[in-house]
Amino acid sequence: MIAIIVAFSLVPPIAVPVIPVPISFQTMAVMLAGSLLGKKLGTISVLIFLLLVAVGMPLLIGGRGGFSIFLGPTAGYLLSWPISAFSIGWLLEKVGKLNFWKYLIANLIGGMLVMNLIGAIGLSFIIHMPILKAIISTTMFFPGDIIKTVIVAFIATKLQQTHIIKLAN
Repeated sequence: MIAIIVAFSLVPPIAVPVIPVPISFQTMAVMLAGSLLGKKLGTISVLIFLLLVAVGMPLLIGGRGGFSIFLGPTAGYLLSWPISAFSIGWLLEKVGKLNFWKYLIANLIGGMLVMNLIGAIGLSFIIHMPILKAIISTTMFFPGDIIKTVIVAFIATKLQQTHIIKLAN
């Protein structure tokens, strides 16, 4: 899963005009971690990835890495990743037999909403933006995040149906 998160860094970021946080496809890989590996292994894989980034490996979009990344405007979003993977895995664990809609809802709540809320709080703190403005600014990510959650739900459902892998949930 760490390799998948790294692979998603190869998709170039999309700059947004309002805040210094680009649109990244790595968030989709984080949602896959929680969906496919569950709360424990999904969280661990994301934490290992972030540890590798912190020690300087250039694994984020644009070849970025190093501890200073966790002091910049994207810090809240990065720190939300293990929480999101855990939240998604936890939600999926609680819903019983999994299907597309359960994957979708778990990723909308545990992925999209958790990442954007924690990201907005971090953004507000680091660049001294009023919290309400930071939260409103993150809504520009919602259309793309919804598409990402649909893709993740589709992939997880197909993998579950075809028994290609045994999902951790």
